[in-house]
Order: sequence, then C-alpha cells, then structure tokens
Amino acid sequence: MLIAAVFIVMFVFKSVGLPAGGGSGSEATLFIDFGDMKRQFTGEVVESMTVLDALNTSAAAGQIKLIYYVDSDNNTKVTEISGYTADENVQFNFYVNSQKLDPGDLNRTNIKPGDKITIRLE
Repeated sequence: MLIAAVFIVMFVFKSVGLPAGGGSGSEATLFIDFGDMKRQFTGEVVESMTVLDALNTSAAAGQIKLIYYVDSDNNTKVTEISGYTADENVQFNFYVNSQKLDPGDLNRTNIKPGDKITIRLE
C-alpha cells in the first residue's frame, strides 16, 4: 500500500475519458484497451520511471485491480488487470509508442515524457 502511495505522489496519473489524446510537456499516457473496457491515464514522468511504475500508479489512481509478480530472474508477469486475466490463450501485450514490449521487461523499461503506453489483451 505504501509503495502505491509513493508512486501516486511521484507520478500523479489521473483518469480521463477516451477518446485518446496525448500527454504534454513532461507527461506520458497509459491506455488500457481490452475492447469492451477502455481507460486512459495521463501523468507526470519522473526520472527512472518504468512501465511497471506507470501501471502501478494508474491502477492505484483508477482503482483498478492489478495482480502481477516479479520472479527470481527479475521478469515481470501480469496475471490480472481489472478482472481480466491472462492464460495460455490470451496474454497482456504492452506497447510503448506502438512498439511491442516483452512483458517480462516492464520493470526494466524506462519511459519518458510524451510516451504512449498501450495495454491490450490479445
């Protein structure tokens, strides 16, 4: 809980409605697009912020249930977002500026102002 509070202070992501728009200045935008559920969060980027940091902050700000773990090899595995779950047939795919990201690298991929992060269940 304390970690989520720290991230909220560091990266004040606020939930906004769609249609999509980009962040400005020192902001990045995170989009969740699961077809029937679409959310958008925009907020300040701080030094050394990762995709996982932005996801944690957005989940806390938007009251989204987020379940993930980081394994012993420092790889991230997201298993649930807001009641949607990954399994052998569908996975959470992450894109930074339309480039697909290895989900295991969420905690190692830094973001910068102007970045657009998209999460899809595919």
